[in-house]
Amino acid sequence: MTNVNFRHDAAVYGSDDEFLAMAVPFVVGGLDLGEPVLVTTTPANIDLLRSALGGRADDFDHAETAYFGRRPPERATEFFRYWQRRAPGSGRNVRVLAEPLWAGRTERDVRAWRRMESGLNVVLADTNVWMICPYDTRVVSEEGVAHALRTHPADVRGTESIPSSEYVDPVEYAHACDSVPLPERPADAAVLPLRGDLNALRRFIVGTAVNLGLSEDTAAMLTVAVGETLAFLRDDGHVAMWLDGGAVVCELSAAASGDLGPFAGFRPPEVHRSAETGDGLWITRQICEAVDIRTSRGVAVFRLHISGPRTAELGRW
Repeated sequence: MTNVNFRHDAAVYGSDDEFLAMAVPFVVGGLDLGEPVLVTTTPANIDLLRSALGGRADDFDHAETAYFGRRPPERATEFFRYWQRRAPGSGRNVRVLAEPLWAGRTERDVRAWRRMESGLNVVLADTNVWMICPYDTRVVSEEGVAHALRTHPADVRGTESIPSSEYVDPVEYAHACDSVPLPERPADAAVLPLRGDLNALRRFIVGTAVNLGLSEDTAAMLTVAVGETLAFLRDDGHVAMWLDGGAVVCELSAAASGDLGPFAGFRPPEVHRSAETGDGLWITRQICEAVDIRTSRGVAVFRLHISGPRTAELGRW
């Protein structure tokens, strides 16, 4: 029987045997029911699972987790598109074993990924996906495990799913993440008042971005990202740009226009669905390395981060 709601479990494990005790029944159970199964985890875990499955090793889809959505919005999009391709009209549920990558991430990145993990409960709420997210205690800290139990409604141990008493409503969790103040804008940032002149805005963004080291093509893409944010701002603020750690930052701040949910832009627009608030922001999130949004007392601040030329040479753009 097909489920109608997203199911999202954590699975805390500390050994290869514990991983297999959870993963093998999950994957085999899906295959036995004819359900599409996707596994995105470490190469070592993929090899472990394939060896354990023997003759069924080629019956499930798999991808190295480091390359299955490099950033949180991309990963959420990949999950949704996998479901779109494999489930609609088939009458089948979809199973996903998705292990996030935590090693080497900055504090800011970790917060963004945890926020996304929580947001999946909203972004994929109307899909019939059963997702288990493994957390390896040999790599993940106690704090990381604690957050896993806050962002997943249940914890899988072997084949048993136990409701998490630590689970936090995704909107509340997102607000806690977003309560971290943004760094102060530098005094030498280039600033332009927002007055509704789109041509002047475009010239300012392209000219400043190129001066900060972006190519003209990348600068033009930044104007697209900026354009999609303007739907949420009134013409009474400013745009500012500066270089931060190799990335070009473009800040737009003005009185907020309309209501923007905390997970807007994490799910791609759909052809056969009426446009929703935040659809355009999905484009912004796909173009930019990161998008920070803060609202306070009716004022909205969007900070768009796009990789500069030096970080781009390292494969980040």
